[in-house]
Amino acid sequence: MKYEQLGGGFIKKREKRVVGLFIDGTGLDRATRRINRKVNMSALVRGVTSGINPIVARYYTLIPYEDDSRQRAFLDAVARAGLAVIVKRLPPKGVTRQVSVDLEMAADMVAFAHGLNSFSRENEYLPSDQQSRSAAIHTPAQFMRRQQEEQEMEQAAEKASPTEIPDIKTAPRSVVVVCPSRELAYPLSLIKEIAADTTTADFGQFNTGDVLKSAQKWIDLSDSETIWRD
Repeated sequence: MKYEQLGGGFIKKREKRVVGLFIDGTGLDRATRRINRKVNMSALVRGVTSGINPIVARYYTLIPYEDDSRQRAFLDAVARAGLAVIVKRLPPKGVTRQVSVDLEMAADMVAFAHGLNSFSRENEYLPSDQQSRSAAIHTPAQFMRRQQEEQEMEQAAEKASPTEIPDIKTAPRSVVVVCPSRELAYPLSLIKEIAADTTTADFGQFNTGDVLKSAQKWIDLSDSETIWRD
């Protein structure tokens, strides 16, 4: 491991990492409702990743069985913060069935730790502006043109900040998970054996010992002064 001398006896790792960010939106929403505050999603992303642009950033949440305009507006805002939004619909009223996003999160986290950078778009929420664009695709030619546009946008983004993105094939992986449920303790422990670095971020008063022990580092969001909208 290479280090850089900063002076005053401090050193930092020179080796750049690739970061994957996975947010349990349901857990985050419950915690912030308890303390009656609203999160600035862009500030949260910057804070828990130490300002490093994550190459994978995914937000998982449950949505009502019936479409809700307020929920849609909120998810649009989350997507604008640069997060891929993965949704799972709750059952209709009167139907008792446990629903969670734990399985999707666990699978994606472990896959990222193993080197995967591209994920299934199944259950991915499309913001309102993208939904209208998607609806406009009627022919194979339009579909191919849209794919080419997306590839060109991705290539342009990579060229715009070449020094910020390390070699994603060889660089160490850092997995950051926000507000994980207790059920994610096992996959987090597994990831700790695979990835070079694992971090959980949560609110101390609502966290559980199993999750705290499962990652190498823990961030207490209760102490943050920069992630709030107000």
